[in-house]
Amino acid sequence: MIGGLNPDFLATSAPVPHQGTTDIDLLFALGLDNVTDSSDFSWVDTALEAGGFTSTNGWRWDATLGNARVRLEFLCDVWDHTGDTVPLPGSDRAQASKIAGPAAALHAPVERELTVSAAVRADTPEVPATVTLRFANLGGYLLAKAAAAQSRMLPKDKYDLMYVALYNDGGPRGAARAVARQLAATEDSSDPAEIRLVMERYLDPKGVWAGVFASTMIRTGDPTPEDQLRVDGAEGARSFLDELDSASS
Repeated sequence: MIGGLNPDFLATSAPVPHQGTTDIDLLFALGLDNVTDSSDFSWVDTALEAGGFTSTNGWRWDATLGNARVRLEFLCDVWDHTGDTVPLPGSDRAQASKIAGPAAALHAPVERELTVSAAVRADTPEVPATVTLRFANLGGYLLAKAAAAQSRMLPKDKYDLMYVALYNDGGPRGAARAVARQLAATEDSSDPAEIRLVMERYLDPKGVWAGVFASTMIRTGDPTPEDQLRVDGAEGARSFLDELDSASS
């Protein structure tokens, strides 16, 4: 699991709970390491049709299953392809969007045991009382979120990234060390320049990125003045970058 519940587990020192979305982000590894040496994905077409999924671009698919809206996105980190999208060999319908982040999120996940709610168990008696899910670790989450923040430019990504970078147990410097470890472990598919570029956008406390973080924290219930939250974000980004440079040297 990349998003959804993960920030609250990662940012245990936060003054207020994470303002998340109502979706649950799950990451499945399909084994596409590079374009020239990969598996046969013809089964994907059959699965998409059986699930009633439709798409306008080939990599983002939508369906309604029961009362839930499900969005399926094919993303990849392949290093030997320069285009924005990558074909899935054997599939006539699906392709993957090339973006940094998924590989780092998959490496060394953290297993967490979650309790299945009474409402779910009442509706589906055969489900277990608990489930064990693999969550992206701190470094993997931050790298994946930085990639999303850079590509989607959504306010929620600006907030999520700084929230976890600031309020994890090790603070911004601990976040940078976790990122450095993850970069070292996934060096073939992870680029440190991307997260540096993203974190640099917070350095101006009067800028948009620090402002989005501050305003979202206030809406969540943090009583800290906006100017202070802006400075916290900017100083956190500076500490993160300084530590990342030190850890990477």
